[in-house]
Amino acid sequence: MGCGWHQRRAMAQTGTGYGGSEPERHHAPWSGWGGCRGRAEAMPLSGNRAFDEYRADTLRRLEDEQKEFATFLDRLRFARDKAEFDAFVEERRRPPAPSEPAADAPPA
Repeated sequence: MGCGWHQRRAMAQTGTGYGGSEPERHHAPWSGWGGCRGRAEAMPLSGNRAFDEYRADTLRRLEDEQKEFATFLDRLRFARDKAEFDAFVEERRRPPAPSEPAADAPPA
């Protein structure tokens, strides 16, 4: 599970989602022992090979789920944006409603 900065940056650069540039200070020392490298490969070994394999598999699965969820959110945002845009276009295509004469005006 990464810090997300690289994912947002890649999405912003490729135009595949909502993202924005953040300052390079995301690699701050207080971001944990692994920095933004949240992968199992960046973790120190515990000495127990079975546990290390389990942890690596679990983190890999969580990273995959995180990517799938990010993809789902992108599709959801796109659907919302498309619905809003389609409503806007439909509203612009409608002919203007005829204006009603004022109630105080005498009939012609």
